[in-house]
Amino acid sequence: MNIYPKKQLSEKWLKAAVVGSLWATVEIVLGSLLHNLKLPLAGSILSFITVYLVISFFQVWKNHGLIWRAGLICALMKSISPSAIILGPMIGILSQAIILDMIIRLTGKNLFSYLLGGALAVFSALAQKALTLLILYGWDFVLLLENMYFFAARQLRMEQLPPSWLLAMLSLAYLFSGALAGLMGYMTGRNYVKVQSDSPAYQSVQPHGQSDLFKHTRKNNHSILHLFLSFAVLVAGMLVITRSALWVSAILVVMVLVFGYLRYPNNMRYLRKPALWIQLGIIILLSALFKNGLDQMFSPEGFSIGLKMSFRALLLLTCFAVISAELKNPVVKNLLYNRGFQNLYQSVELAFSALPGIMEEFYSQSQRIKGFKKLAYAMLARSQALLDAFRKAEQNRKPVFILTGRINQGKTSFTQQLIEELQKEGLTIRGFVTLGNTNDISRNAYQIKDIQTGEETALCSTKTDSQKPHFGRFYFEETGIKKGCDIIAQVLIHSTDILVIDELGPMEMSNQGWAPAIEKVVENNACAQFWVVREKLVKPMMRKWNAGDIILFEPEKDNKEDIVKKVITTLEKA
Repeated sequence: MNIYPKKQLSEKWLKAAVVGSLWATVEIVLGSLLHNLKLPLAGSILSFITVYLVISFFQVWKNHGLIWRAGLICALMKSISPSAIILGPMIGILSQAIILDMIIRLTGKNLFSYLLGGALAVFSALAQKALTLLILYGWDFVLLLENMYFFAARQLRMEQLPPSWLLAMLSLAYLFSGALAGLMGYMTGRNYVKVQSDSPAYQSVQPHGQSDLFKHTRKNNHSILHLFLSFAVLVAGMLVITRSALWVSAILVVMVLVFGYLRYPNNMRYLRKPALWIQLGIIILLSALFKNGLDQMFSPEGFSIGLKMSFRALLLLTCFAVISAELKNPVVKNLLYNRGFQNLYQSVELAFSALPGIMEEFYSQSQRIKGFKKLAYAMLARSQALLDAFRKAEQNRKPVFILTGRINQGKTSFTQQLIEELQKEGLTIRGFVTLGNTNDISRNAYQIKDIQTGEETALCSTKTDSQKPHFGRFYFEETGIKKGCDIIAQVLIHSTDILVIDELGPMEMSNQGWAPAIEKVVENNACAQFWVVREKLVKPMMRKWNAGDIILFEPEKDNKEDIVKKVITTLEKA
């Protein structure tokens, strides 16, 4: 047997989960609002608000490393955004967090560091925008902007004002607004600390929900080869576009676009947005008009440069879409999880579990909250209740026992024998086992058997029926799935020592089947559980729910007596 003790999150990671979830609420709610309103400088406005709120939070919890952890959690939570292109916003969130954390570490926890950190964090929004445009369109885009500036300056009779002056004034405006956000955040946080005893008490948000960030996906939906090829194509493609003829670049980009769209249609949704093509069309037109500063009304060379800038942008967007899809490869996720990312994984899941409740409350209060200060006070007051909820969610989690083995290895028969032995020890066991219609590999139908009543209900068969959900070669009965969920739900109202579920498979990894019912059992920390799981799904299943210690059994290695003894001693300690 193998024992995987639950790793308890440190206080710093718990607080980071609180700040990260509240930060993500602002990013998702206010970010969507600003985007829908089509406000100019929406990203800069959002940077100002988040810097203000984060520095306010830091006055309550002055822990070094809190800000970058919260920023990382928020950036990963941003990945639930329905937008196909989220890499830019995620980088922006993380860069702001790192800048703030680094400045505070270097200059201390004082007003100067908050002013400087805020200034640089908001300025990073401008720097990121400039860098993004430079990466997307190349240096030709800078030359195009310079020609447009000189043309505008000539029309306004301001030739003596160089572009560097305009850039300097714009930079000063961003730096000043960031310093102002830092000052306001410092004052708001300090004032809240003084009056927090008079703040209204908040009911704890009940954690629920899961993120799709670490959701299990099948290996055959991914390719490590595609991940490495996308990097190679990105580098080689940039060189081809820069040095080759226009028609060669066009063929290359069309081939990459067709492959990306056919292989990753969900990640290539941006191609269906008219705004992208309008933006590229404007760049081509401006390049043709301003290549020679309007001395030549239409420049074929400028038109060619505009096309190459557009090809470059499409290649970058497609390669990043492929990379973002392939990073969800279960091989990659398992590697990251096993290399010290457990804290981050647990924190993100914990933060995400509270996000629906926080967003619902945020929406309900948005009609009453007016002004940055009241908004910050409401979120600061919420933070302590949320921290208490996270602490409670992480403490005293019930253990999970997992029996694993190969297909048709006799796991169900072995489980039934264990149930009988455990019942003899006086344990109350609920749940079900799954019985096949034969005892060999020719099984073509299954039914579940209620452990308490002995009642059997048809679950699935290989008989084709397009009206039924199907996984692999089996088509599932809605009545069977509902019956299983009802049996699981019994542990929420009746005292139970162990809930047995035979078995958990691909349906549950896709949040179907018994998954919703199990989620409620885990949320309520109702009882210990005993799962039967196929070998290849053990690791992702261990991470799917925020359960307690996990004890893994294998029929070939562990005998019934040892398993029964281990279950009883574990329950006595729980």
